[in-house]
Amino acid sequence: MKSITATAVFLAIFTLLSIVPPASAATNGSLPQVHGEAAYLIDVQSGQTLFTKNPDEQLAPASTTKIMTGLLALERGNLNDTVTVSSTMLNNKLVYGTQIYLEPGEKMPLKDLLYAMFLNSANDAAVAIGEYIGGDVSHFAEMMNQRALEIGATQTHFINPSGLTQTGHVTTAHDLALIARVAYQNPLFAQYVRTKSQAISRSKPDLPELMVNENKLLWRDPGVDGIKTGYTAAAQNCLVASVTKDGRQLIGVILKSPGGEIYPDMQNMFDYGFTQFTDTVYKPTGSVLSTISVNNESVDLVLDRPIYITQKLDEQSTTLSIQVIPAYTSPLASVEAGQVVAHVEISDGSTLLNTFPLITSRAVYPQISEKTGNQNSMIQMAGLTLMGIVLALAFGLKSYTDRLRRRQARPVRRRESN
Repeated sequence: MKSITATAVFLAIFTLLSIVPPASAATNGSLPQVHGEAAYLIDVQSGQTLFTKNPDEQLAPASTTKIMTGLLALERGNLNDTVTVSSTMLNNKLVYGTQIYLEPGEKMPLKDLLYAMFLNSANDAAVAIGEYIGGDVSHFAEMMNQRALEIGATQTHFINPSGLTQTGHVTTAHDLALIARVAYQNPLFAQYVRTKSQAISRSKPDLPELMVNENKLLWRDPGVDGIKTGYTAAAQNCLVASVTKDGRQLIGVILKSPGGEIYPDMQNMFDYGFTQFTDTVYKPTGSVLSTISVNNESVDLVLDRPIYITQKLDEQSTTLSIQVIPAYTSPLASVEAGQVVAHVEISDGSTLLNTFPLITSRAVYPQISEKTGNQNSMIQMAGLTLMGIVLALAFGLKSYTDRLRRRQARPVRRRESN
């Protein structure tokens, strides 16, 4: 009972401390003021950029690094896996700062380590996750960098899973926005980063159990639904945040902000995105984007989801570039309805926004030619004729055998002598 009461009091105090003064909305069309060194605002549905400040400047990401760590853990691991903590926890060059004080040999479910990392920003939990998924920290960092390249974050280089300061551990506001957008498409990731508080299991008493999300906007604004905070002396204050309103989702990034301005600055960016831009359907679901030939029959390739475009209010509409990329290298002999046979790349100028699958509008099955059909009929007739001959021979042989058996079974009549 005492534990429950203490938890309730703690959450109440945290909520009060998390409330920051409301930001002024950028309703007059002016660009939002951001005190951070770099910033980025992206529309999730369209993938289009709404606001930038030094978007490609390489900076230390601090604990926003954990976005990639968590994404890989959810893609490669199982939430019910049990992780055994290694002696790396004793290495104070890799593990320091915010912790839940994991001890070598301690066992914890991966799902609880993720709560500790996402909500409490525990560096020891991040290292334990990295070692479990990658075998060791250096190999896990290679996995992080490879995944970043797949996403298109080409100016990012990770060295550790926690975000603690190391020379060469850098990203950009643009890259972080791309990584966060991809990560948020994972439903489990979205569930974790919008969780406000969560109790985890510990094998020993007097160790931290209640994980509380450090993202103050999550506690203040009901539209905010993640993602991750960060701070080190070198990186200063960092924040990646997501907000959903009226069916639109925006993701904002601010790096190297000097202080508490980071929260009102993020809200100003969000207000700017919602008040100055609107989303419209560029191509609806079912739109025909290409046609292919299958066995000399035309098959339409259609979208299984809409393509959105984000337009700034009172500005002329832009045009997106659409390129169809086939997923096959040789002619198709048949297709099923709804089969993915190509992808479409949507770009705004030189910027790739989205890649969507294209599906077939109908099925086409292999056709049997008349010649092939006649040959098949002849083969079938020959087979039936041969079967008839075999059956006739078998029947005749059986009849002969039966007669012979009856003849042998007749009694021999002998003449009686006089």
